[in-house]
Amino acid sequence: MQIRYAGFTMEQVLPLILAILLIFLLPMIMRRNGWDFDDFMRALVGGLWKKGKYDPKAKEKAAAKKREPHLSNGGKGEMMELLSSLITFARRHDFGIVYPGTLAHGSEVATLLALLVTKSEVVGINCFGYGGTITAGKGDADWKQHMNEQDIMIKSPVVLCRKQQRLCRQAMDAAGLKDVSVRVAGVFTNHHVTLAIGNGYGLYTTESLIEELKVQASAEEERIPDPQKVAEQLAAVTKKIRPGRK
Repeated sequence: MQIRYAGFTMEQVLPLILAILLIFLLPMIMRRNGWDFDDFMRALVGGLWKKGKYDPKAKEKAAAKKREPHLSNGGKGEMMELLSSLITFARRHDFGIVYPGTLAHGSEVATLLALLVTKSEVVGINCFGYGGTITAGKGDADWKQHMNEQDIMIKSPVVLCRKQQRLCRQAMDAAGLKDVSVRVAGVFTNHHVTLAIGNGYGLYTTESLIEELKVQASAEEERIPDPQKVAEQLAAVTKKIRPGRK
C-alpha cells in the first residue's frame, strides 16, 4: 500500500522536496565557500566534497605559480648601446667623453665604461649587467638578485661604485684636476631589470641615466669652462687594457 500526501505518492513528493532544498540551500553553500557555478559543478562531478580535497581557489594558485619568464644577465651589446647614447649626448651638448674610463692610479685601475665631462663635473659610468629584480641590502651588505625563480646574492653595487670613485679621485688629483668634481653612476644596462631599491643610491637604468643627464645639462652651473680640455687630460692618464685571451 502506497502512502499518499495530499493525493501524491512518496515517489512524487520526494523530488519536489529535494528541488526546494536545492533552490534555497545551494546558493547559501556557494556563497559560504566562495564558489561560482563552474566550481560547484567541478566539485559535484569530481566528488571532491570532502574537506581539504577541493580548493575553489585552485585557478588563482595555479596562476600565481606560473613560471617566471627565463632571463639572463646582460653582455657587451647592451653596454655598447649605452656608450653610443653617451657619445651622441656628449656631442649634442659639447661635453667631453673618454672611453674606456680606465683611469690608473698606482697599481690600481678604475674599470669604467666611460668618463663623461659635463659643464659641472666628471661622471664615471660603472655598468652592471644583472637582470631580474634587484633589492638592496643593509649598509655595505650584499644585495639580492631575483631571477629565474632563484635568489642570488651579489656584491653591493654601491660599494663597488664607491671604490671606482675613490680610484678616479686619486687619479684626477695626481693629474692636476683636484678642483674638478667627480662622481660614479652605477648603471644597470640589462633591458630586463627592475631596481626595487628606491632613490638615493646613485644607481640607474640606461633610460633613467640619460633622462637625468638631460635635466642636469639644462640646469647645471658651469664650473668646467672647457669640458673637451678636461677630457684630454683624463685620456692622458687612462691605461690601455689588453683584452684577455678567450
